[in-house]
Amino acid sequence: MKLLPLIAIAAVTAFSVNALAQAPANPAVPAVAPAVAAVPAKGMKITKISGVVNVMKNGVIVMTLKPGDAIPVITDNKMSFAVVNGAMELEVGGKTISAVTGSNFTVSTTDGQVNVALGAGAPVALKSESGHNVVLTPNSEIKMTTTKGNVEIVVEKGNAVVSNASGGETQAVKAGDTINIPLPPPAPSAGTPAPGVTVVPAPEDTSGTEPIENGDQTVVVIPPATVIPTQEAAQDAIVTEVPAVSESMP
Repeated sequence: MKLLPLIAIAAVTAFSVNALAQAPANPAVPAVAPAVAAVPAKGMKITKISGVVNVMKNGVIVMTLKPGDAIPVITDNKMSFAVVNGAMELEVGGKTISAVTGSNFTVSTTDGQVNVALGAGAPVALKSESGHNVVLTPNSEIKMTTTKGNVEIVVEKGNAVVSNASGGETQAVKAGDTINIPLPPPAPSAGTPAPGVTVVPAPEDTSGTEPIENGDQTVVVIPPATVIPTQEAAQDAIVTEVPAVSESMP
């Protein structure tokens, strides 16, 4: 009868050893899905509205906006707008488009290029990164491409009027014409002198020092700073977590 427990123990031991032998050395790890980067918006944004504006896609009104309505985030790269009354402003690709009552226009953007096609109705005005203004007449279309240091304006259809940032130097352009406008240089960063300006370093302040002649060398002895208790209290109030310095001599 004692053989039965021994046989049972031997069977369990053999099963455990067999299971361990069949188990893989490196157990499979569940695959982790790769992180997906967020898709950036195409950069079309309504910044001002003072009337009724229909937002359209493929000729179908998808939204009607009025003053006080929440401004939607437009992620599509091609949309149409009809200003029923009032005015609106739209930013796309670094350019600002202004339209008024009666304007019907379509905007598309891709890879630094902005196309604006205007139908019948009121003109629209565009301001480029250079500050130049472009007035697009009805039934016209222009293409604006921004490259490094330059904005290229191509009139695809109809007519347009281009003027500089101050409103002068007006130039009428027609279908087939191309205008290249240089972008202004970036503003210098803080601490960077403007072109043509020479920065002279200030002379070193040696007041309060006492030179001592020591053979061929001159040693300048700086007297210890005088700190009044009120100054120490102000420093303690401003500077925190200053590591302690041991005053013990080696």
